[in-house]
Amino acid sequence: MTRAFWVLLQRELGAIFLSPVSHVIFALFNLVMGFSFWFCAAYMAQGARNVTIMQIFFMIFYFWFCLIIMIPIFTMRLFAEEYRSGTIELLMSAPVLEWDVILSKFFASVALYAGLWLPTLVYLWVYQALTRHQVPVEWGALGASYLLVLVIGLFYVAIGLFTSSLTRNQVLAAFASFVIIALLFFTGFLGFTAAGTGEGTARLIDYLATLKHMQTFAGGVFDTRPLVFYLSGTGLFLFLTYVVISLRKLRS
Repeated sequence: MTRAFWVLLQRELGAIFLSPVSHVIFALFNLVMGFSFWFCAAYMAQGARNVTIMQIFFMIFYFWFCLIIMIPIFTMRLFAEEYRSGTIELLMSAPVLEWDVILSKFFASVALYAGLWLPTLVYLWVYQALTRHQVPVEWGALGASYLLVLVIGLFYVAIGLFTSSLTRNQVLAAFASFVIIALLFFTGFLGFTAAGTGEGTARLIDYLATLKHMQTFAGGVFDTRPLVFYLSGTGLFLFLTYVVISLRKLRS
């Protein structure tokens, strides 16, 4: 990493964490996640067996709703705001590389994404304290689940970064990001209707099934294939962002 990258990263972190939008996102996200965890705890209190509270938590509707909605919202401004305000010309005319700009915005957004999830660890601690540790925690499965959550976040943030590089309209960037993420996520549900589509198609759908990936990791099974898929997708959309920014720089 170059010195310019670290300077730009500090700039992006300040812009993200000092933004009122980020504070609102943080509050709403943890409000929804808190309610979701309470719902899971209430379900466990009814005598659920052969399932852990974190398996329920990572599979519930509210979890995925927040993941699909929140990332497009906080990534929509990354380049679109630079285009709108005209600061992108000053930024790209400075002695910095395109990758410095792209990666600084990417990792700053990943830092915000990771920060959103930190309070959820407190939920589990409170739950353990209230139940007096009567419900055991499978720490290996929990760690694998959070690893997958992070890797999925890398992929989705890269998508948001790419769509933001395409337009100066933040709403349009958020909508495009949401559409791509939603299509990728709901493609996995085609597996329920893919019985007669052939083995190859069924395997492809299974490979893209984010919900199934989370179910596997939350159950304590570590599978490298989803990690390869999400990390490869992250690299692809970062490269596409680089192409867009390079073309814009050439035109200007």
